[in-house]
Amino acid sequence: MEIPKIKELCHSQSLYYYDYVKRYSEHNGKTIEKVHSISFQEGSSPLLFEIKLEKPIFDFEKTYYKNNLTNEYYFNKRDILIKEYDEKNRLLYIQILREDINLKELNSDDFFVVTDLLFLINNLIEWYDKNALELNFSTKIPCIQNPNLDICVDTILNANQKDAVNAIFQNTYSYIWGPPGTGKTKAVLSCSVLNYIFEDKKVLIVAPTNVALEQILLGVLDHTEKLQIPNEKILRFGIPSKDFFDKYPQTCEIRGFEKVLESLENQIKIIKRVMKYREGKLIFADLEQINSFFSILEENKEKIKKEEEKIEYFQPLINLLTQTLKSYHFANNSKIIKEAIKKRENSFCVNYDEKLIEENSLKEVINIDCIRAQIQIHERIIDNLNKKNIQILFQSKELIKSEKIYNEIFKDLTNENIDEKRVLLNNKISQLNLWCKTNQEKLKELTKNLNDNLINEALDEHHKNFDEKKLNIVLDELINDRNSILEKSTKERIKYSQILAMTIDAFIQYTLKDKIEVDHIFCDEAGYMSNIKALTLFKNDCPITFLGDHMQLPPVSEVKNDDLNALKKSFLYSQSSLFFESVFLKKDEDELYDEFLNLNLPKYERSVQVNLKYTHRFGINLARVLDKFVYKFGFESALNIDTQMIFINSNSNVDVAIERSSKEEALIIKELVKKFEGKSFAILTPYKKQVKVLKEVLGRKYFENIMTIHKSQGSEWDNVIFSVVDDSNFGKRKMFFTNSLNHNFKSLNLINTVVSRAKKRLIIVANEEFWIEQKESQLIGNLINICKKLVYKYT
Repeated sequence: MEIPKIKELCHSQSLYYYDYVKRYSEHNGKTIEKVHSISFQEGSSPLLFEIKLEKPIFDFEKTYYKNNLTNEYYFNKRDILIKEYDEKNRLLYIQILREDINLKELNSDDFFVVTDLLFLINNLIEWYDKNALELNFSTKIPCIQNPNLDICVDTILNANQKDAVNAIFQNTYSYIWGPPGTGKTKAVLSCSVLNYIFEDKKVLIVAPTNVALEQILLGVLDHTEKLQIPNEKILRFGIPSKDFFDKYPQTCEIRGFEKVLESLENQIKIIKRVMKYREGKLIFADLEQINSFFSILEENKEKIKKEEEKIEYFQPLINLLTQTLKSYHFANNSKIIKEAIKKRENSFCVNYDEKLIEENSLKEVINIDCIRAQIQIHERIIDNLNKKNIQILFQSKELIKSEKIYNEIFKDLTNENIDEKRVLLNNKISQLNLWCKTNQEKLKELTKNLNDNLINEALDEHHKNFDEKKLNIVLDELINDRNSILEKSTKERIKYSQILAMTIDAFIQYTLKDKIEVDHIFCDEAGYMSNIKALTLFKNDCPITFLGDHMQLPPVSEVKNDDLNALKKSFLYSQSSLFFESVFLKKDEDELYDEFLNLNLPKYERSVQVNLKYTHRFGINLARVLDKFVYKFGFESALNIDTQMIFINSNSNVDVAIERSSKEEALIIKELVKKFEGKSFAILTPYKKQVKVLKEVLGRKYFENIMTIHKSQGSEWDNVIFSVVDDSNFGKRKMFFTNSLNHNFKSLNLINTVVSRAKKRLIIVANEEFWIEQKESQLIGNLINICKKLVYKYT
C-alpha cells in the first residue's frame, strides 16, 4: 500500500476504535478503582505520599487519578511525580508537583485510580494525523556487518541462536520466533544489543507492557553488568516497579535530575510561602480595619429595617383610600376594614368611628395627608442611613490594599451605580460582615497551626526588594524551569544513553512531539503487540527486529471476535505486529483484511524469519507435546530430563455446574498452596468467574497470586497452578478457551501461554475422566496424559 493509503487506513481505524471503546466499554472506556489507604511520610522532603492500591497497576502510560471530593483529575508528571512502585505490595509512592493539591485532606474513598484506554487511542489518532506520511519500508541494512557472536559473558550461543543473530545483522527486517527457554532474550537479543554498544551505537527496545519490558531489560542488564557497562548507558522510560528500581535505579527515567528538581521545588515553595505570608498579613490588616466599619453598617441596616416597618404600618390605610371599593365589596369586607383601622387608631392621623366606617366615609376617618407626611419622615431617615452606609463603604474601599478583599466586596461599587446597588448592598451587609469575621478567624487559625511566624518573617525580609509583581515573575520562571527539567531530563539522557527502553504506548506518546533516532529497533513480545501500534516504529529509517512467540496470546482488542462489522473496521488492533510487512506490500485494505481472517502465521517476502527450536526450560516430554500441538517445526528440549508436571483430578460434577467456574478445583488449590508459602507461584485460569471463586475460597492473602491467563502475559513464576474449569462438551462448562481447536478465540495460544509461564513446575487441576478422553485432539488432554498424578483431598 502507498503511504497516504496507510495513513488513511490507520487513522480511520483508530477513529472507529475510539468510538467503539467509548460506546461499549465499561465506564465509557474507564476502569475506576478505589485505593486502600493514603498516608504520608512525616519529615520527608519533598513530602512523599504512600498509596496502597486495591489492585496492581499494569501500565502507567494509561493511568491517572481522580479526587472525588473536587471531581478533579491529576496526571503523571504534570500534577504528580511517581517516585516508586512496589508491585508486590501494591504500594505507590508519589510526590506532589502542584501547591494546591493536598492529599492530606483525602480519605481513601475520595481518591481513585483511573485507567482510560481512550487516552492511548487518542494519542494514536494524533500520531497518525501528524506523522503517518513519514512512514517508510526501508532498505537500510544494519551498520554492523560482522557481529561478534561470542560477546556475551557466561553464555555460549548454539548454532541456531547464531543463525538468528546473523539474520538480524544481514537484514533490514527480521522476526525471531522464540518459544520459552530458547534464548530469545538472554542470548539472541542481548548479543545483538551488546554488539551495538561496543560500536558506540544506539538501540531502542520496545515491548507491549511494562512487565514485559522489565523482563527483557533484566536479561540484557545481566550481560551489561558482567561486561562492566555503566547502567547510565541504559534509559528505561516510564515508571519502574520497586524491585526493578531497587536493583537498577540509575537506568530509570528522571532519577539523575532528582537533586535539581528538589532544589527547584524548594525555591518554588519558598516564593509561594512569602507570597502567602504577605497576602495573609495584608488581608488580616484590612479585615481588622473594615470590621469596625461593617459593625456600623450592620447597625444602620437594623435601623433601616425598623423605619421600613413603620412605613409598612401605614400602607393598608393608604390602600383603603387610594383603591376605591365597590359597595358590595365594601359590605362584604367591612369587618376586615374596621379591624385594619382599629389597629392603627392610636395614630394621630386616624379618627376611629365605626358609624363613619360603615357609611364608607373613610376620608373622614383617615387623614391621608397626615399619613403621607409621616411616611416621608421615615423615608428621609432611610435615605440618610443609606447615604451613611455608602459613605462607609467608599471609606472602606479607599483603605483596602488586598486585591482579594477588593474583588470580593468593592470591585463593582462606583459612584454611578450607587442607587441601583443600594438595595443589594443593604441585603448583603450581613453576608459581608460574616465573610470578614470568618476569614479573620481562618487566618488566625492558619497562622497558629501551619506557619512558623519567625521563619515567615525571615523569608519575607530576605525578599524585601521583591514586590508582588516581581515575585510572580520569579515564580513563573521557577515553575517553567521545573517543568522543562522534567522534560529535558529525558531528552538529555537520550543523547548519551545507548539503550533506550520503553513500552510501545510510551514510544507513541513521546514521538508525538520529539524524534527518537537510533541505529536499530528491537520489538520484543511482538506477537502480543497490535500491528497498528507497531507500525509507528517505521517512521524511523533503521532496521527493525521483531522477537516473540506468536503461538502465545494475541493482542488485546476491545472488539469482540463475532462482531464482524466492527472487526473489519478496526482489525489492525487485533492483528499481531508480526504482519507488519503486509501493510506495506499488500495492494489495499481488502487484501490486508483477507489475510487477517485467513492466515495465522506471517509469510515474509522481504523480511526474514528464524525459528529458535532448542528450549532450556522444558524437558523432553513437554517439548514433544508442544511441538505436536503448537510449534510443529521440530521444537525440542536441550535438556536430558523431563519437566516436572503434576496433575490433580478435581472430580468435578458437570451436572451441578451453574456457571463457568469450579468450586471443587478451588478447594483443592486451597490445600495445595500451603506447600508454596514464601515461594514463587501463580494460579492461572481462563475465566474471570473462576478468579472470583478462587479469591473467595483462598482469601485476600492470595489475591496477588490469582489471575486470568491474559493478565499473566509477560510474567513468569517457578510454579504455575492451572485451574482448567471446563470438563464437558455441553452446558455451563463446555470447552471454550480450553478447546485447542477453537481457532477463532486463539485457545491453543491461551493454553500455551499457561505452560510458558512456568519456569520449574506446572500443576494442572482438572477433571481427569473428561480430558483423558481428549488426549489425541486436545493439548490439555495430552498434557494430563504425561503428568505425574497426585491425589488431593479437601475439607
